[in-house]
Amino acid sequence: MEAFVGIFLCSFLIILCLVILKTRAFVTDLTVAAKSRLRLLPSRSSLFLRWVGFDQLLANINELIDRHNHYAKSQVGRLNQLEATLGSIQEAVIIFNSNHEIEYANESAKRLFRKGEPLRGLRLESVLRSSSLIDLLNSYSNGSRERMQQVSFKHEGALLWFEASCAEVREVTEVDDVSTLLVLHDITQLKRLEEIRRDFVANVSHELRTPITIIKGYTETLIEDNETLAVDKRARFLEKIDKNTQRLHLLVEDLMVLSRLESKPDQINLSVESLSQLLEETIENYSSRLDHQKQRITLVFDDQVDEFAFDRFRIQQVFDNLITNVFRYAPGFTELRLEVSYDEALNCIQCAVVDDGPGIPKKDLPHIFERFYRVDKGRSYEGGGTGLGLSIMKHIVQQHGGTVGAESDPGKGTAIHFNLPYVQTVASGEE
Repeated sequence: MEAFVGIFLCSFLIILCLVILKTRAFVTDLTVAAKSRLRLLPSRSSLFLRWVGFDQLLANINELIDRHNHYAKSQVGRLNQLEATLGSIQEAVIIFNSNHEIEYANESAKRLFRKGEPLRGLRLESVLRSSSLIDLLNSYSNGSRERMQQVSFKHEGALLWFEASCAEVREVTEVDDVSTLLVLHDITQLKRLEEIRRDFVANVSHELRTPITIIKGYTETLIEDNETLAVDKRARFLEKIDKNTQRLHLLVEDLMVLSRLESKPDQINLSVESLSQLLEETIENYSSRLDHQKQRITLVFDDQVDEFAFDRFRIQQVFDNLITNVFRYAPGFTELRLEVSYDEALNCIQCAVVDDGPGIPKKDLPHIFERFYRVDKGRSYEGGGTGLGLSIMKHIVQQHGGTVGAESDPGKGTAIHFNLPYVQTVASGEE
């Protein structure tokens, strides 16, 4: 009997040791599976797991691993979508931590600040060299509610303007770790347009004020001193009023033309026309203004240039403006030459109006196509110029798809040139 009990106890101890060893092995496999986030396919028999009560535990652990893997995969997908979204937007997006170290920068930010090079790990101050932007970030970190502000900084010699906004990005795992999301919306073009608008309003006001002041002054004199004014003075005052009224009329007309050109940039009525015929008629129109003993207008026309598509009225306006400028600003010219040639490489028509007048100073040459710009303001006022002729000419040529330019040698003359696409047919609906 004692021998039987001994054998039973030994067998029980052996079985218990085997169970403990299998259980420890199972727990080890379970730990490895949890760390590696891989489902556990146990080598132990399902009968053993059910017997020790681990079958449900295994099922629960595998379900948790599956859920975690699915969540992680969906998170990666969302992060990839977010990365693609932030990478494709035009705004520069930067995320930085409390130490001002950059944690993320989208493609726009990389292109803007480092020509496409990574920004991660760099100090914010070394990238954004703008005191106003740093002040905004500091005020935001100190609890300021002003989360949007216009900032500017120089980049590669150019002044750039941005609308900057901030937002907190709090870590889920570490509650105390807070990052900042900085979004920079480029408003440089808007600022430039606003500056152009202000300058335009100021220039128009100035241009209108001068003739209006003159008209007002002479009109008041005529009214107040009507009975005492001599006839010759009255006639001279009326002549001044008429001259400045004409100047106002020309200015308003040019402003309306410029406004129509800018507001409706596609309103060019193309038709296949003869440029040589147009220029011959133009020369005839200005022939009466020449001093035929000293002055002449010549036409140099390339025989390769056949009829092609352009807006006859607008191109006539271009040549009128250029020729009128020669009569107004270089009245002592001896030869005014209209040149037309074909550029085979660019497939375009090169046009130029060349004179042998006093020329334009080099400092003024880059600005002559700007609105209201005058080389000699005194002479321009005397001649009745509005300062808009070359600006109108530039808009017309650009609407045709061409470009403008100017060359001048002071004391020897000026050449204003432009080109037009050499298209000999008109698409349906354009004519």
